[in-house]
Amino acid sequence: MKVAGPLLRYVLNINTIWGAMIVISFLLCVVQHYLPTTTTIGAGRFCEGANAVTIRVTDSKKQTQSFAYALVLRAGELLIADADRVVRSDRPWLISATRAGSAFLLKWDTGAYGTYEVAVGDAVVGQGRLVTLQSLTDAAFDYAKSGFDVALGLVAAMVLFLGLMKVGEAAGIVQLVARLFHPIVHLLFPDVPRDHPASGAIVMNMTTSVLGLGNAATPFGLKAMLELQSLNPNPKVASDSQVMLLGYNTAGFALLPTTLLALRKSAGCLDPFEVIGTAMVAGAVATVAAIIAVKLLGMLRVFSKETAIAEQLREEAAAGAAGDAGAGDKR
Repeated sequence: MKVAGPLLRYVLNINTIWGAMIVISFLLCVVQHYLPTTTTIGAGRFCEGANAVTIRVTDSKKQTQSFAYALVLRAGELLIADADRVVRSDRPWLISATRAGSAFLLKWDTGAYGTYEVAVGDAVVGQGRLVTLQSLTDAAFDYAKSGFDVALGLVAAMVLFLGLMKVGEAAGIVQLVARLFHPIVHLLFPDVPRDHPASGAIVMNMTTSVLGLGNAATPFGLKAMLELQSLNPNPKVASDSQVMLLGYNTAGFALLPTTLLALRKSAGCLDPFEVIGTAMVAGAVATVAAIIAVKLLGMLRVFSKETAIAEQLREEAAAGAAGDAGAGDKR
């Protein structure tokens, strides 16, 4: 158990999970970079003789290029012209077309990246995304820029809503709301005193989350986590209340999923509100599951706060011993 406990906590650590996802994504990108694309096409799509096949590639700038090929079906075999097999940098090239039951497997490759469509005649028979190492690099920089823009917007939202919360605290409104919702807060966060600032921040975070006001919920969540840290006797180990707050915000229950509605509206959806019921049920189930998981896992010795504190003390003692040994060697 002394080995299994730290190992299990390391595997379930959010940084370990993110690191594993990054490594797996990179490996999958490398595999897709060097392996050709295979499109499965039903044999009934082809007629005896010449058939027009089109590959359309749309790059990151939304520019689409179409490339036409002529595949000949003869005696049950799909033949590719020698000119279409030539490896070129300006257009995709066909590698093979093999029979697999009632379909043909068209194998082709290209140096471009983006999304693609494969059509036989006017019928689209295959779609997908072309992934290369260059696309991974471009995506990393694009999302880094997006993250920077989001961070700037978050700073503005934090300044606004934390200022409003400060005014509410001075006016006594936050304390009043905290007292009204204290039974719920006490059930989920039993370590938080009734009149502590963390109670008001938690209530405001939960309220704005339920209303779907993500930009407002984030600064209140950060404020609540900071106030909970002031109640934490061991700052290097998250308290049960901090874990509960993280679990609740991760589940993200909302009566009105404003972000989802905005995305559906921007995508041209005719009825963006039709998913509200489904989103509410999914959010409620996720929230209940998160609360139960936090409560149950907190009862296990492996995940208990006491075990984490003892492990932290052992690591600090080992680091101190190593430092003393290094200093002795230098002398």
